[in-house]
Amino acid sequence: MFKYELHLHTQEGSKCGHSEGKEYVDFYMNMGYSGIVITDHFYHGNTRPDKKLPWSQYMDEYLAGYYNAKQAAEGKDFGVFFGIEERFETGDEYLVYGLEPEWFISRPEIRDMKRIEFLTAVKESGGFIIQAHPYRYRSYFKGDHLTISSSFVHAYEVFNSCNTPEENKLALILAESEKKPMVGGSDRHKANDYLDINSGILLKEKVYDIHALIEAIKAGKSSVIGIEGLNSVTDNLTPALPTISI
Repeated sequence: MFKYELHLHTQEGSKCGHSEGKEYVDFYMNMGYSGIVITDHFYHGNTRPDKKLPWSQYMDEYLAGYYNAKQAAEGKDFGVFFGIEERFETGDEYLVYGLEPEWFISRPEIRDMKRIEFLTAVKESGGFIIQAHPYRYRSYFKGDHLTISSSFVHAYEVFNSCNTPEENKLALILAESEKKPMVGGSDRHKANDYLDINSGILLKEKVYDIHALIEAIKAGKSSVIGIEGLNSVTDNLTPALPTISI
């Protein structure tokens, strides 16, 4: 089986990141992973580059973690794939895979997009959308409810290493009820940081680009690392805030 990390942050692209992109390659290889997806916080989230920069400069700085990791993996049997994590009005966040950096570089209008406009543009361009940690409630939330974007997302992150078991179980119940693919991610912000469970997905075959990874998830060929630990969590749970589905 081959392990892939689907959710991590670098210090180049995310304000909350504490390790450079290049530091993650050997770190994850030593843990037996075959690849990672760099998902730094994008423009409306906890991004590191100054949002007042010209768009091209903002994107250059934002992409540095991904490119540094990719360069560090050259000559090694290890995949480094590109993704983003974007946040919207009430704190809901989305992982986006399958669109090249050039797609974002050529669209400065993204800065002015709200949730539905952005997710629609991504979907129409062939991007793969995962709602990250759907039931996570944190102090940075601006609204009085949790938004579940059922109409737009292709999959749900049902195991996030930085979530509580109850938050993860709620996401698992949601994905099962909607019969949508499930993924996991460590949501790591620092190499060598201690986590109770390092998540991600397991695949029977190695993949060499983000599109093959997406197709494996869509086809139900992946399993979520850590999900077995949720069996002991009760199904009788209530989200921290009311939920609204769109």
